[in-house]
Amino acid sequence: MSGARILVVDDEPGVREGCRKILTAEGYDVTVAEDGQAGLERFEAEGPFAMLLVDLMMPRMSGLELMREVSARDPDVLPVIITAHATIDTAVEGTRQGAYTYIPKPFTADELLLAIKNGLERRALALEARRLRADRERRMLELALERSRSTTIITAMPDGVLVINAERLVVLRNAAAARIMPECAERQPPFPMAELASEDVREIVSVVLDAPGGFMILTREIRFGEQVFMTNVSPILEPDGSTSGAVAVFSDITGIKKLETAKSMFVSMVAHEIKNPLAAAEGWLNLVLTGAAKVDRDEERRMLERAMVRMRSLRAMVNELLNLTAIETGRFQLHRVPLDPAAVVAEVVEVHREKAAGKRVTLLVEGAGGGTPVPTVLADRAALSIIVANLVDNAVKYTPEGGTVSVATGREGMYATVSVHDTGIGLSVEDRERVFEEFYRVRSEQTHGITGTGLGLSLVKRLVEQHQGSISVDSEPGKGSTFTVRLPVEGIP
Repeated sequence: MSGARILVVDDEPGVREGCRKILTAEGYDVTVAEDGQAGLERFEAEGPFAMLLVDLMMPRMSGLELMREVSARDPDVLPVIITAHATIDTAVEGTRQGAYTYIPKPFTADELLLAIKNGLERRALALEARRLRADRERRMLELALERSRSTTIITAMPDGVLVINAERLVVLRNAAAARIMPECAERQPPFPMAELASEDVREIVSVVLDAPGGFMILTREIRFGEQVFMTNVSPILEPDGSTSGAVAVFSDITGIKKLETAKSMFVSMVAHEIKNPLAAAEGWLNLVLTGAAKVDRDEERRMLERAMVRMRSLRAMVNELLNLTAIETGRFQLHRVPLDPAAVVAEVVEVHREKAAGKRVTLLVEGAGGGTPVPTVLADRAALSIIVANLVDNAVKYTPEGGTVSVATGREGMYATVSVHDTGIGLSVEDRERVFEEFYRVRSEQTHGITGTGLGLSLVKRLVEQHQGSISVDSEPGKGSTFTVRLPVEGIP
């Protein structure tokens, strides 16, 4: 403790100087004062000091008063009383004021140095203990903050999180896990892992916890009701390599799985839809080229025309796919000009008359003549033709022989309307909700043998929405369907 600063306050010059010489010789930095008031002034002007050697009986300010004043300014100062008038009362009061010990006068140099040495060591230990205590409290606060931060992060995660300890107790679960596994919401951790309803979860966690000496991460797709989750379970490793628990993270991949299924169905449907017209066209062409049919030129021409029809249907399907892809990637451009929707409807209906006649379906156009005139709309002509053509083609396709398909134009407030009504098979509630989804097709005995990619109505909806319009369907099984397109009237923002 050499170099420690000590303030000696005593009204006897001999005691002051004696203490100063003894302590200075030992390497201490000593300051002296002749009474309590002078000692307080020196303390305030030249402090801080590690120890205070103070006499009790002094003029202007007693030693006890000085100790109170000094302690109020610096509680780390360690007082030592040097006095020839020690009593029980003064000892008690001195201890109350924080005095470390008494040195009765007269005292030897060894007695003084021993008291100073022990006092400084005690002070150093007290300061170190306080520093360690403050450091521990700071670390505990940091740990609490880190734990709070980690808990907040885990709670806010969209993925479900379960933490299971080595005793198979679920010690933490976030809100997402509680939504995935309702039994977790009904229990507050910790609770036994055996109470988890999913056998798959219990099994995969147990495998990780029981893995013999090694780091093992398991990944498995686990289904909860209609949802599918990619579940990753990782061990919690201690510094010695032992496993103290496991963390299970549940990522919702339901949408991805649905997309994979839809893509698979789409590839299958497209392959089928491409295969049929290609096979038919190839068959007609082979008959003509090989002469196997042995028919006249007029019949050959009819065969080539049939092959051309198949190739046109194939080209239409490819165009449908390209248009939908262009819309999804933002590369589809609309050239919107003022159009009469009734004129576009008339053109499209004429194109489909032959197909309707082939099925003995009556195809009608309503609302294009007298009555309230149909307002013009700002629309891309090709896009509007695709919209109407898909609706009319679907109506004819799903209407049995002897049925009727009617296309009407009109106005509803700020919108011009195009409605396609059929007397076909109709749609169930589920089909109505999903009919505009990509790749979705109505599956029933009545639709068996009807071809299609399931993209037509999805393309229609996208094109209508790009015109700031809307499309709706009104349908019941066995009572036909009505699809209504609404497009903003020209000149109305």
